[in-house]
Amino acid sequence: MSARFDQLSGRPPGADPAADSRRLGSAILAAGFGKRMAPLTGRYLPKPLFPLGGKVPILETWVRKLVAAGLTDLSMNLCVLKGTIRRYFDDGSRFGAALRYVEEDHPSGTLGGVCKQVLGRQARIFSGETPPTQDRFPGDTIVAPSGDIVTNFDAEQLEELLDWHRRQGAAVTMVLTPIAWERRGDFGTVVLKHPQKRRKPLSQAGPVKDFREKDPLSPSNLNNASIYLIETRLLAELDACRTPADPDLAEPFYDFGKHVFPALLGRLDYLRLSGDNRLMGVQYDGAWHDVGQKRDYLSVNEAVLDGDLRVELPYDAFSWGYLGRGTDADLSKIHITPPVVIGNHCQIEAGVKLGPYAIIGDGWAIEQGAQISHSVLWERYSVRQADGTELPLDEQLQQNPQRIAAGVRIRKSIIAGGRIDRDVQESTVYVDDHGRVSQSPIDRTDTGPRA
Repeated sequence: MSARFDQLSGRPPGADPAADSRRLGSAILAAGFGKRMAPLTGRYLPKPLFPLGGKVPILETWVRKLVAAGLTDLSMNLCVLKGTIRRYFDDGSRFGAALRYVEEDHPSGTLGGVCKQVLGRQARIFSGETPPTQDRFPGDTIVAPSGDIVTNFDAEQLEELLDWHRRQGAAVTMVLTPIAWERRGDFGTVVLKHPQKRRKPLSQAGPVKDFREKDPLSPSNLNNASIYLIETRLLAELDACRTPADPDLAEPFYDFGKHVFPALLGRLDYLRLSGDNRLMGVQYDGAWHDVGQKRDYLSVNEAVLDGDLRVELPYDAFSWGYLGRGTDADLSKIHITPPVVIGNHCQIEAGVKLGPYAIIGDGWAIEQGAQISHSVLWERYSVRQADGTELPLDEQLQQNPQRIAAGVRIRKSIIAGGRIDRDVQESTVYVDDHGRVSQSPIDRTDTGPRA
């Protein structure tokens, strides 16, 4: 069931324009560095464009969800490889949306990203930043999802969430989802005060009593799901207090988890907010995945192939998985252990073993006897060199032939391109600036500051 346009927008066809104040707007966060995904981020794709099932960008799932909810005037902020996202979505018309962008040379934090999208030219701008060009959003409430979250949270739940948010007079309502107790140190967790039971998948709701940012000893495993409803009046007050996204500042204020939520609970020593700004939480028990690390990215793709995550793939469906168009393969001579995705225009020789959970993006050639499981092979994407320039197409084709040599075994890995002539296990494989195929452990991360 889709959410009703009149409930989300507050302005059905023919309604008085004064109803604008009840409209729901959007502010999609898509400007993070994605350092834990390096070298894939910055070189190939920003994390929100990482493909699901070999083809569908994570960010596209949010655009489609919001359009399905009747929100067609969409906004997102961009930073890393901003032109790549703009080229993919353009003005949004092919998705049924009018899409606006706020471009940032350096991320301004989750708070800054939302404020700039919502307040537009009225948002606070610091030295060296490019001011937004759009007008301030005229409505009361904003839905702000993180563009690297994959979930079944959809238009129906958004309608229910908005109704509860407004009935409670909340300033911020955050969606919460249970996580494994051993991963509390990876997420912000929430303790609710006297939560009310509800019908699933929004199973309980109540005021936020405590918020713990990445505390492995938190008494709760209810994770901040990075989907927020926020009143624009509060954003104006927060923006006036906002600082640059610099963790070395003595009194930083730019991040929802680190600064805004503690301030709303009266627990940020150096800042006090005015008025009664109610921080509420609603537990969502449906599928939810944070693509924070490379292993998470492999896991979320497995959930897509299992059908646990609803992502419509643009391939033909079979009992064993999905097959693209123009692929040269005799399936009777290939051993497939479901589920598997074989993309468009691939060439697969006899004796190849695929699966389980092998995702072969468009354009790959796989020679006889190769074995691929629990891995994602990307289609060919534009490549940025270390100096930020785009590698010319003829050089991209030369450096990235997208070929797996005979007998090579690949398992639990992400392959961005190249000719792979040796076994790959739990690794990330990419082509460096010198055209060499490089391999690094899948758990290796950039330990620099994150925004």
